[in-house]
Amino acid sequence: MWITVDEVKTLTGINPQHLKLEQGDERKLNEIITSWISQSESLIKSYTHNQFPEGVDDAVKSVCLRLTANMVALAIERRDTPRTKVNDWRIQVSSAEIFEQTLKDDLKPYVIDHSNISDKIDIFAITGGDELW
Repeated sequence: MWITVDEVKTLTGINPQHLKLEQGDERKLNEIITSWISQSESLIKSYTHNQFPEGVDDAVKSVCLRLTANMVALAIERRDTPRTKVNDWRIQVSSAEIFEQTLKDDLKPYVIDHSNISDKIDIFAITGGDELW
């Protein structure tokens, strides 16, 4: 794993009660956070088309940590308030966007383009015969 469960806990302040687990059930909380870290890593690998065979640097770890923290925040928000009343006539469900554009922007240097599109430019010189000049 690129980041640790403790790093996620430190950033988010999450505890078992936030997820409506038994008080003190750190084992179950750690399992859930470990799963979210794995999912975050998979999302990053999928987005960048990069398996990071040489390992990841601190910038990618930061994105992974913030992405996992977004998962934590969404889980807490969805458990506490699955719907938000906007006004008297409309109720809105919380947004499920966790992979924000700012995170994607931070990953741009790590994106590998596997497309077969050629950037080749063909240039043709059109000349006339000498007899016309």
